[in-house]
Amino acid sequence: MFVCTGAYAALPEFKDIQNILLIRNNIYFLLKDYDTWSRTETSAFLPSPSAKKLQAWMEAIERLKLRVILDTDDAERLILPSRPSSVQALIDEIRTRLKLTFDFRLQFHDPDFDALCNLVEIEQLPSTASVKVVRLVELDRISTSTNDTIILTDSTDSTDTPEHSSQWPEVFIVPTFSYEVEHVLREGNAAYEKDGKLIRLPRDQKHNILETMGDEIYKLKAYPSSTQIGKAAEALVRKHPCLKENNSGTGWEGWKNSLRHKLGNQRKKLAKAGIKDVAVNSGKRSRTNPKGAAPRANIKRPRRGEVNFLPSYPSGETKESLETRRIEMVEEFQRTSAERNIPLIHQHMMRTFALRREEIITTSPPVSELKERWPALFYETQHLPHVFYAALDEYAGQLIGLYKKKKTVGEKMNQLLLAYEKQDKNDIHARRTAALAGLPIYLKEDSSGIFKTCKNEMEFYEGAVALVADVDEEEVPAGVPFSPHQVFIVLEDQVVMTHHSWTDALVCLFGLIYALHLSYPVKCSSFFEFIQIVLLKLDDERKQLKPKLLSLKNELV
Repeated sequence: MFVCTGAYAALPEFKDIQNILLIRNNIYFLLKDYDTWSRTETSAFLPSPSAKKLQAWMEAIERLKLRVILDTDDAERLILPSRPSSVQALIDEIRTRLKLTFDFRLQFHDPDFDALCNLVEIEQLPSTASVKVVRLVELDRISTSTNDTIILTDSTDSTDTPEHSSQWPEVFIVPTFSYEVEHVLREGNAAYEKDGKLIRLPRDQKHNILETMGDEIYKLKAYPSSTQIGKAAEALVRKHPCLKENNSGTGWEGWKNSLRHKLGNQRKKLAKAGIKDVAVNSGKRSRTNPKGAAPRANIKRPRRGEVNFLPSYPSGETKESLETRRIEMVEEFQRTSAERNIPLIHQHMMRTFALRREEIITTSPPVSELKERWPALFYETQHLPHVFYAALDEYAGQLIGLYKKKKTVGEKMNQLLLAYEKQDKNDIHARRTAALAGLPIYLKEDSSGIFKTCKNEMEFYEGAVALVADVDEEEVPAGVPFSPHQVFIVLEDQVVMTHHSWTDALVCLFGLIYALHLSYPVKCSSFFEFIQIVLLKLDDERKQLKPKLLSLKNELV
C-alpha cells in the first residue's frame, strides 16, 4: 500500500507500508522509501525504491543515544550504532568507550516513573535515554563471599590479607593432613567399611589433625560459634568414619571439644605473633598485669557475621604509609565534586581498610571525628543498595500480604496500608517503603524514636540513630513518608548524610551501623536483625533468632 507523506522539490514523496511493528508499547510503520520522478507524456508521478533511505531508517531505530552519568557533575554523551544484545554487553561497551577501570552496574531513567531504576533487561532501555553508572562494591558481591566487614566500599586486597577469606560455608571442607596421617586414615576407613573397626591415633597424629583443622577454621573465623565447631567436627568424622567415638552420642563430641581447646591455644599463639583480630583481646588481667580488665570483659570480635573484623595491614604498608593515604583522601574531599579523583579515593579506601577498622574498633571515636578523618565513608556513592533491594523485592509482596492478613496489628498499620493503597501500584519505591515501614509494627517494636518527620529542614535533629524525613504532612503513618522532600541520616545528634529516598537513606544507615561498629537501636533491634539475617543473610550463628523473627522468617520461606 502506497501513501503520500509529503513533497520535495515540487514532487510528491511516496512510501510503501511494508509492516506494522509494536516496539516497547509504541506503534511503528515500516515504510519503504521511494524516489519520485515525473513523466510528462502521461501526466503521472512514478515512484522508485530508495534502498539507502530504508537502510538509514532501520539503523536509526536500532541506534542508541545515551547520556552516561558518571557523577553528580560529570556526564558523557555516547551514541552506539546498534543496540547491544544484553545489559552486560552494554556495560562492556560503555567501559571500553569511556575507558572505565572499575566494575559497575547501570540504572536508567524510566519515563513511566520519571526516576532511576535498575537496568535488568536491555529491552527496557529507550532508544534515547540517560543511564547512570553505579560502582559495584562489596555489598554487591556479598553472596560470593568477600574479605570485607561492612556494607560499604571497605575492602582490602585479598592477596594482601591472609586472615579470613569467606563466610562460614554450608558444608565444611575437611583439609588434607600430613602424608603419614592420610595413609593411616585411608587404611582405617577401609577397615571400618569392612568390619566397623575404629582406630586410636597416637598423640602426634591427632595433633596433626587438630592443628590442620584449626588452621582451616581460622581461615574462616577467629571466633567460631559452638555450632560451627560442631559442624567442622561432624564433617571430619563423616569423611573419616574410622575416627568415630564409641562413648559419644554423636560420634564426634570429643573431637568438637578438642577443636575448641585447640582454637583457644591457637589464638594465644597468633596474638603473640601480632595478628590483630586476636591480639586486640590479649593483655587482660594476669600476674604481670593485675590491673587489667577481666579475661572475658569487653571481648572485641565480630557481632554480625563480619568476615574480616580486624585485619592486619596489607603487605608493604605501615601505619604511617596508610595515614599518608588517608590524608590524601581528605585533601581530595576538599576539592569540588567535579575535581575529585574518584578512582584514587576508591583505591585508598580499599588499602586503608585495616587502619580504619583498627581505629573504629579499638578507640571508638565519635562520629563527628570519623566524618572529619574518613569523609569517604559518608559519601553517597560509597553506599550501594543493589543486593539489599534484590532481596527486599523478593519479599516485599509477601510482607505486605502478611500485614493485611494479621488482624491485631492495630491502627498504625491500618493507616500505613491506607496510605499505601493511595500510591501507584506499579511504583516499586512505594512497595519497598510500605514493606519496610510496616515491619516494626508487625514485630511490635516502637520505631518512633528512630523514624521521625519534620516540616522544616532547619529544625533540630537529635538521636543516637535516626532517619528524619522532611515532609509537608502533619502526620505520617509510622513516621515513614512515601514522597519526602529529603531524608536526613542522624548519628549522635548530627546529620551525616541526606537522601531524597527514604529506602535509600535506610540502606545507608544500615551500612554506617556496620562501618562504624554501632549497636542496633534497642527498641528496634528486631527490625535491623531482619535486614541483617533474612535480607542480607549475614548470620554468624552465634545466637538463636528471637521467636517472632524466626516465625516471620518461616512465613517467608
